[in-house]
Amino acid sequence: MTRLAGDRRLRLTFAATAVLVLLMGLALQLPDRTVAVDLAGSALYACLAGLAIAIAWPRLPGWAVATAGFGVAGAVELLQLARLPARLVDAVPLLRFVFGSSFDPLDFVGYILGALLLIGIVSLARSPVTRGRRRGAPAP
Repeated sequence: MTRLAGDRRLRLTFAATAVLVLLMGLALQLPDRTVAVDLAGSALYACLAGLAIAIAWPRLPGWAVATAGFGVAGAVELLQLARLPARLVDAVPLLRFVFGSSFDPLDFVGYILGALLLIGIVSLARSPVTRGRRRGAPAP
């Protein structure tokens, strides 16, 4: 498989995973809010941010994708302290899904979980089994 074809396959894998993560995040809007639901939502948020980065740069190492996902989610969380996201959400209510509603330091625990999930996703996407080869089989 050429490098370009490998990048394309990874991008498609990351994009499909991002759609699943987004759907799971939207499904979390249905149950009552609990700490577990909030942590899961935060983890999925960081995971989705990292997957967007992985789609753009599919060769980044898993730790870099995870760090970037955590960084983006954490930056948006800290931005909530400035009240700018609240003003944006007041103007466009659907932006609540992007910016959240208020600062919550517990969200950083969820972002760490999402970063760990990203490391697993990137590793799995790059594994020989995922690429269609059995372990130990010679590369074409």
